[in-house]
Amino acid sequence: MEHRVLLIAGGTGGHIWPAISFGRWIEKHCAEVSVSYACGRRPLELDIYRAAGLEPKALPMYGSPFSGGGLERLRRAKGLLDSFFEARRLLGKLKPDVCVMFGGYISFPFLAACRLSGVSAVMHEQNAYAGKVTRLAARMGVDVFAGWRQCEPLRSREFTYVGVPVREFEQMTQSEAWKRLGLPGEVPSGPKALVFSGSLGSLPVKDMIDKLSGSDRFRGWTFVLPAVADKIMQEKENVWLLPKIWEAAPLFRLADLAVVRAGGSTLTETGTLGIPSIVVPWRGAADDHQFHNAVAYSAENMAILWDGGADTEEFARKLTKLAAIAKSGNQTLSFRLYNNAGRISEDLWLAVSSRF
Repeated sequence: MEHRVLLIAGGTGGHIWPAISFGRWIEKHCAEVSVSYACGRRPLELDIYRAAGLEPKALPMYGSPFSGGGLERLRRAKGLLDSFFEARRLLGKLKPDVCVMFGGYISFPFLAACRLSGVSAVMHEQNAYAGKVTRLAARMGVDVFAGWRQCEPLRSREFTYVGVPVREFEQMTQSEAWKRLGLPGEVPSGPKALVFSGSLGSLPVKDMIDKLSGSDRFRGWTFVLPAVADKIMQEKENVWLLPKIWEAAPLFRLADLAVVRAGGSTLTETGTLGIPSIVVPWRGAADDHQFHNAVAYSAENMAILWDGGADTEEFARKLTKLAAIAKSGNQTLSFRLYNNAGRISEDLWLAVSSRF
């Protein structure tokens, strides 16, 4: 007997990649289960799915109705209402055994539609501070599965910790990763730092790297910054700017250490691979959830928290300290939160499949 699972994820990669990773795991390990996806219609969402070779069901929503100006809020409110009816139609057409919602604005119409249609639904929260829809789902009695050991402001009995599903990355050497990224010549010696700016961009982090890269301390380093240029650019002798790279394996396999934003998916992937990191939470995130993620992650992984200030010397000291930790192989604080990508998806699947 075939079972059907509908995965709901939109907004940014922090919601979408965990859903895709979980769906891939189901397809690989559960032959009698079909997986479908639904999202909003923001271009970034559709780009991410299509980069993974997927064509999701796109509802007419472009963002949260609680953000934007007056006219924009009205447009989004209409999109929310239209999406509710579209969600009900989609549930009737696909007849899923269970819907797994991965948070964000697109989960709300499905939360309401599942309740009215009698379709079993669960919520996965990727952040250490639960989003608005997750908090509403918990109040409605929907099971919440959390990516972290804390899921504020929910009480411990209101959620179950499973971890954040992440991609299983192909093994490759640093030399192979360098070539896969399309970078010229041979992979440089010295520390190689991967610098992420997050889905919303982060010019201050890039500016900090520009200032440090030419100093004596960092002249022997190589800095790689994805998603900050239209094409591969060698900004300085040891600074490479890259376009968006959807195939993340070469980026992670190249890195000796990383500077990352504190999205739940990014942190989990970095932790799964054991990459020493400076974590820079974006303090403009809803409910300051990136700060909560960063604190939870830094407590159990080889990571240093940085507040994103403009003190170049302090940032340089943190980079130097992180490189020393990476070189020494001191992994006392590493690998305790996340063991491997497959185990996380398996734990979530055990919870979800109990609904069949």
